[in-house]
Amino acid sequence: MRNKKVLMLLAITVVLSGSLTACSFGGGDNDEDTSVVQVTPTPEPTKAPKATATPVPADKQDTTYTSKNKAVSIKLPDATWANKSDSDDMVSFESPDQGKLLVLHGSGDEAMSVAIIPSSQDTASALVKADNLVEGTDFEIQDYKSEEVSGVNVYSYTVHYLNDKSEYAYVVNKYFTDNTTEFYSVAGSVKKEDSLAKIKASVDSFKIAGESGLKAATPETGSSAAGTENTGTTDGTAAGGTTADGTTADGTASDATSSDGSSYDGSSYDSSSYGDDGSSNGYFADGTPVGTDDPDYDTNQTRTIYRNSDGYPLVIYPNGDGSWCDDDGNTYTFSTDEDVYDENGGDYYYGGEPAYVRYMPKN
Repeated sequence: MRNKKVLMLLAITVVLSGSLTACSFGGGDNDEDTSVVQVTPTPEPTKAPKATATPVPADKQDTTYTSKNKAVSIKLPDATWANKSDSDDMVSFESPDQGKLLVLHGSGDEAMSVAIIPSSQDTASALVKADNLVEGTDFEIQDYKSEEVSGVNVYSYTVHYLNDKSEYAYVVNKYFTDNTTEFYSVAGSVKKEDSLAKIKASVDSFKIAGESGLKAATPETGSSAAGTENTGTTDGTAAGGTTADGTTADGTASDATSSDGSSYDGSSYDSSSYGDDGSSNGYFADGTPVGTDDPDYDTNQTRTIYRNSDGYPLVIYPNGDGSWCDDDGNTYTFSTDEDVYDENGGDYYYGGEPAYVRYMPKN
């Protein structure tokens, strides 16, 4: 009896076990896949950074300027220099912090008849003295050099101003001439000494092209080492918004002279029309030496005096009665060799120069 009960319990256990297995109770395979799939997102590609243009420093840009008529070119100290004038006989530039550059040209009998060429250091000094300055006190001539290059006379020197009578610290000068038919002059006015080397290098880079017989004396004309030369502008429009034709960006005219009528080398603009006295210093007028019988070059017949109040120069002529007069008939009297007074008591200074120093030759 006991054995029957045991067998019955075992049978019930087997049946329950099969039922539980069929229901996957306590584990077992499930016909449905219930696993979770982990999706890894595709990373976005890294965007390349936007290219940022790096401006070329002003002192590294190509600043070779070729005049509109293609007759001359010059490499400016840097891109801060603006073209102020561009004509057949004058090209000028300015940098507010550094200074000014002025290129003058003259050709033919008329131009050469009034051209003072500094063919000696004494002549170079006399040109500065014409501004009522005293050598050794107000200025000194440095590095004067006279040479002949390929048949062309080249004169170069630097004026060093010793006090504040000039707004510039230096003026670097260079002249090219055959003494008879044509000349070019290049003047670089320097405000601060740290700009001197750059402006001097610019003056030395001056090139002459075209039909000029003087071009052999300047560096070989061609493309600049830094790149293609610009015509009539340093960068399409000159720095400072001034175009090559001498107008500003708003269309107003740009003047090559300052408001007080002075040119970029600090002297009267008429200094582009220098005179000569034809003596042994190599002066010429009308292509031939001029003797002292020409009144423009004779201090007994003409004199240049300077108004003490503002330094304004004018030419006077002897009246024959011990007094002198100007073109307007005003009379002047010398109280000493240097002190002069007009009929109204105005006082003037006389430094010993004839009319040509005022750059106003009389026919």
